Amino acid sequence: NHRGERSRHRVTLPWVNLACARGIIRVDPSIAEMALPRVHIAAFQCNDAERSTLLTVKRVSSLKGRHIDAPLGQCEIVLEGDTLTVQVGDGPFLGELVLRLAFYVTVSRQGGVLIHSSSVASSHAALVACGKSGDGKSTLSRLCTAHGLRLLTDEVVALFPDGNVAGTPFRSDADNVGSPEMVRARFFVALEKADVEALNSLAPVAAVQLAMSQCFDTEAAAISTTETRRRLLAFLSHVEVKTLSFRKHEDAGAFVAGLLE
Repeated sequence: NHRGERSRHRVTLPWVNLACARGIIRVDPSIAEMALPRVHIAAFQCNDAERSTLLTVKRVSSLKGRHIDAPLGQCEIVLEGDTLTVQVGDGPFLGELVLRLAFYVTVSRQGGVLIHSSSVASSHAALVACGKSGDGKSTLSRLCTAHGLRLLTDEVVALFPDGNVAGTPFRSDADNVGSPEMVRARFFVALEKADVEALNSLAPVAAVQLAMSQCFDTEAAAISTTETRRRLLAFLSHVEVKTLSFRKHEDAGAFVAGLLE
């Protein structure tokens, strides 16, 4: 029986463990594989025995769940306990969509929020750079890493009420590979293009409004706007809130590196 022979010799790929702040997300290998062109899977693979698996992402062929319709695509999900079950088609954007949902759930359950921002770090402090698309998050990230700073992410940052930040595997530019480590943040900055590098004041209310506008918003984890705001306010109370003016010039990286000395 040829069908029986194929079943006995079918190769089962291992599940993929991705670091997410203080925990691990266990991901169906088919989801991880199809996300590869869009997500830095290898940099976040983790077998740290000290981290607990906080969420398992399973893929099924049929599911009656909550319908998610996002810019990256559509899927059906059911979130029960520590398992996120998904029905989704094939493709790198859909793989990224599922992983973003998984990171959103896992970060939220650790008390944090996901925000569309970039973050770089020295050996002991991090800077979170926030702004709308086109404000230069990826450009600044590249200029900073050229001056020896480590990139946590150029796309999606996990912020926590105690002032810590963590990178995610998502990217804006393919060559900007982030890191899953957690670092204490020193600055939260709004980006502004200018002819010279400068660190200027930013009103706290403006910082909160900017952060809220860039936060992920989905019912998958059922975090209210009020709770999201509370977590952001707690995070911002631990950091210096500023506007960072910068050029597309190597001196911008040196300037940020000097801030984080």
